[in-house]
Amino acid sequence: MFSLTGNSGRLCDGWSRREVLTVGGLSLLGLGLPEFLGQEAAAKSGGQAKARTGFGAADSVILVFLQGSPSHIDLWDPKPEAPEDIRGEFRPIATTAPGLYLGEVLPLLAQQARHYRVVRSIGVDPKGLRNHGAAIYMLMTGHDPRNFSPTGLAVPPSREDLPSMGSVVAKYRPAQTGRFNNVAVCGPVKEGREVGVGQGAGLLGGAYDPYTMYEDATGPLSPQGFALPAEIPLDRLQSRVDLKGVIDRQLAPRSDALDAYYETALSLIQSQRAVRAFQLEQEAESTRDRYGRTQFGQSCLLARRLIEAGTRFVQVTWPARSDDEPAPGPDGSWDTHRNNFPMLREHRCPVFDQSLSALIEDMAQRGLLDKTLLVAIGEFGRSPKIGAPTTDNVGPGGRDHWPECYSFLIAGGGVQPGGSYGESDRHGAWPKLDAVHPYDLIATLYHALGIDPESEYHDTLNRPRRLVQDGRVVSGLF
Repeated sequence: MFSLTGNSGRLCDGWSRREVLTVGGLSLLGLGLPEFLGQEAAAKSGGQAKARTGFGAADSVILVFLQGSPSHIDLWDPKPEAPEDIRGEFRPIATTAPGLYLGEVLPLLAQQARHYRVVRSIGVDPKGLRNHGAAIYMLMTGHDPRNFSPTGLAVPPSREDLPSMGSVVAKYRPAQTGRFNNVAVCGPVKEGREVGVGQGAGLLGGAYDPYTMYEDATGPLSPQGFALPAEIPLDRLQSRVDLKGVIDRQLAPRSDALDAYYETALSLIQSQRAVRAFQLEQEAESTRDRYGRTQFGQSCLLARRLIEAGTRFVQVTWPARSDDEPAPGPDGSWDTHRNNFPMLREHRCPVFDQSLSALIEDMAQRGLLDKTLLVAIGEFGRSPKIGAPTTDNVGPGGRDHWPECYSFLIAGGGVQPGGSYGESDRHGAWPKLDAVHPYDLIATLYHALGIDPESEYHDTLNRPRRLVQDGRVVSGLF
């Protein structure tokens, strides 16, 4: 029977012949045939318009989070015409995308540039909070850091926090049964002494928290909780879960979040496909070598395997803490308040360049970029002028925090590849053209997944909360 109060999205799918016949005539709806055909055509054109703007173009997301924040001028947005104390030591190099130049420390990514775009005009007024924690919270949740101390220090994560991107995706675009919704790998987000800033589901409930795998992926990984004791076969576990559900419904209604938690846990045990994604030893040695035998490199490979296994959202977080002192080696910090150029040239960029370029190339060759949105970003950029302190914490050859303007890489999921979007000014200090706010990036990510960024939910005091505070979709990327 045709329902006048049915799903509002039904019209976009087109009215079926059976529905029209079941009504018994269009006159019951007060529509003549011309009006009916006109509405059907409008619905179809609306669906085509959504497709053109990227709505629902992506099935999954990989967020490569470079906590500590690399210098945008030295990696993504070279300024060869700027004074020496701004342009720095690195020269620009051409890429496979016409007109796009990167810093010389990214030669492998330059070869993959035809697959991605660089956005050079993202920035935010930090409202007095120029530190990592505040910027991380804004980037990860799409909201101002209301729970930070007056000095900008992060506080421990809690259930009163606003949900992270991955948690929102887990709730509003859940993965298929037997697949992971939200997985975080490589390293935890750390700011000061706090771990997990902007990472949990907060108000949405623990069922939407990420599954975390922070073991060093250069060795065997041991995901926990997906193997049954020998004395408990799967059918007995299913019986216990069913019995618990009956008892809970008799005593008190269970929350939707708790139901989702049990259903997801059981489905992952029943279907081992998602769990097998952690078995990196199944990959060819040449593939593992291409990604790089580092914690970050093997975690990027793990991200690809998780996407292949149907995971909806994967976050790969650079393993060093956001505000660690930069140190030699493959896993050191991007927070280059001093010695920016040797650290980038000799330690950070060789690892990053190899691993991210391998991920992009591999995803493209396997056809995974068509439906996977890939974003690589830090929480802010670095100061244009070398050695100029904005927080009294810059040494020789260093660049300070700079949230006002920076860059990020975006690929796949309907994004038009090649070249750049937006433009910074001649010193890379402020957006000059097509400014993008971090909230706009989050709104665009939700939009690509088919989630309306203006959707609302209610907090513990029944107050309406938007998924994104004020973000707009950057339609020019699609």
